[in-house]
Amino acid sequence: MCALAVIAMALLLNPLSLTVSPGGSDLNPGTSDRPLLTLGRALEIAGSERQGLLQAVAIHLEPGVYPVAQTVEVGPEDSNMTITGEPGACLSGGVYLNRWKPVADRQVLARIGAIGRSLIRVSTLAPAIDLGTLERQGFGIAERPAPLQLFFDDQPMTVARYPTTGWLQVGSLTGPNRFMLSDGTPFAWGRQDDLWALGFWNFDWAESYEKVIGLDSTTGVEIGATPPFGLKEGRRFFFLNLLEGLSAPGDWVLDRASRMLYFWPPAPLQKHEAVASVLPGPMFHLKGCHDVQFSGLKMEFGRDGGVLAENSENVAVLGCEIANFGTYGVALEGCQASGVAHCRLHDLGATAISLDGGDRKTLAPANLYAEDNDIYKYARRLLTYHPGVEISGVGNRVCHNAIHDAPHQAILLSGNDHLVEYNDIRRVCTGTGDAGAVYMGRNATMRGNMICFNRFREIGPHVTVGGNYDGVMSVYLDDCFDGATIFGNVFEGPGTAIMLGGGRDNIIENNTFLKPSPGIAFDARGRGWAAENMKPGAGWNYIESFRAVDPHNPPYSVRYPALAATSESDLANPGGNVVEGNLCLGGTWITYQDSLTQSDLTYSGNVVLVGGNFAEASMVAPQGIKLDQIGPRP
Repeated sequence: MCALAVIAMALLLNPLSLTVSPGGSDLNPGTSDRPLLTLGRALEIAGSERQGLLQAVAIHLEPGVYPVAQTVEVGPEDSNMTITGEPGACLSGGVYLNRWKPVADRQVLARIGAIGRSLIRVSTLAPAIDLGTLERQGFGIAERPAPLQLFFDDQPMTVARYPTTGWLQVGSLTGPNRFMLSDGTPFAWGRQDDLWALGFWNFDWAESYEKVIGLDSTTGVEIGATPPFGLKEGRRFFFLNLLEGLSAPGDWVLDRASRMLYFWPPAPLQKHEAVASVLPGPMFHLKGCHDVQFSGLKMEFGRDGGVLAENSENVAVLGCEIANFGTYGVALEGCQASGVAHCRLHDLGATAISLDGGDRKTLAPANLYAEDNDIYKYARRLLTYHPGVEISGVGNRVCHNAIHDAPHQAILLSGNDHLVEYNDIRRVCTGTGDAGAVYMGRNATMRGNMICFNRFREIGPHVTVGGNYDGVMSVYLDDCFDGATIFGNVFEGPGTAIMLGGGRDNIIENNTFLKPSPGIAFDARGRGWAAENMKPGAGWNYIESFRAVDPHNPPYSVRYPALAATSESDLANPGGNVVEGNLCLGGTWITYQDSLTQSDLTYSGNVVLVGGNFAEASMVAPQGIKLDQIGPRP
């Protein structure tokens, strides 16, 4: 071995080790007996003392809380680094609020219900605390960091709203962005300078926050902008950010002009912790680096996201808890061979994990992964199209996760050759209609996606507002999506198991359906109600996306022979779909629409038993599926 190789090996085997402790000092060298106080100082020392990028850096955080006031930037010069925390090591982007008083202002008290007047407390926020910005958010609107949010014992509190639970309905429309209410209570409220409304203003899969600029018993409610898809009578919404909404423990509201935060604590403040999220950007921002690992850390209380990695390689977030951020947990954009594993991600304002990598032109995979994670209570602020895992690009995988308790999707998929397997998905799509736990749609060329050995349970419709389709599917192949394989899954109802929405060349094989309603819904929408969208220049851009990848030439023609044999005139016809070797116990098996019949499928070897009491998946023998292998592994 040459001398340079010996030196390189020595550097790899002898990393620069630094220790950080809440009892340390940034004047110390960072040794285990003389630790540093802050992570920022540890990164500074690493940058100045490491012997080139070949020498690894290992930063060790002892138990304790470490305030993060600004984004930690990690660049190429920080490559080959691990940041590890002992149990109890927490990176916090929040400020602890300790100075609470009873409410003394009589005008404020008059606007609060009698029960809460003696229980609500107020804290004046210091000028240094960034309150963030209240602004339009929701479907089709670019995601922005959340405004300041309040947490109590690590749980997100509720911005004061009306009604306390449930929804109001849009009444008759009285003008542009203006409507009446059947409930006259809001018109009796005091002055509202910063009143907002969150609504599903037309469809039950598209919400937005809109500022209320008028509230009058004669002219009605006026909002400041046109919601996605406009206003529709009878749709659901509620008001938020108002003193009159302080009606239950956990409610809070911030008067931005006076910087006074009013809070009804669920328990005595003297014995519990109230925290305001103030970190405005991501906690960590990695760009152009490689071989960076986070492990054993708790990250929480930012107004934006936890970890954002761009154009990086071999980035790993392992065994961490990522919670209480205003937007995402971990976002990997344009990365390679990177991922999130054995983490707990919860109480996030938007998407928990985003995996975006791979080249759709060449079909080169990125090999990104989300594995063995527990993902729940995400999309608590942005309610639609912010899933537990968003996967796009080519060649990425989502495996062995538990994804549960959220208003919309578990997995949102686009791109090619992704693997979704052994996930336990339950109680999602609980606040939306026309929704899918695993969703993909509107593309004929995003092929090669495998949805295998997952368990779907407690997934069904919850929205009951009339006027729109409100079905909920476990796997939703929406609007002529083609070329997916759905193999070996267990569907336990009560909603539709698989929506085969007009697409081609999809394979549904060896699955177990337990009392579905139905197991498969099969239609030909591309030549029916959606026919106009299958033409060039239409809103779906379906033909344009088909042409964009040159599907009749390599690499697409080689990878997907069925696609190479498909002409533009074929796209509207749902041919080539296979339903074989499935087991359906109870419920309804297949519903056919648009004059389709069983002859429009390649259909064989399916066993359908409509009688009997098939109550649990564990009572039957799924076809080679071991339920105990589904979900996170130890």
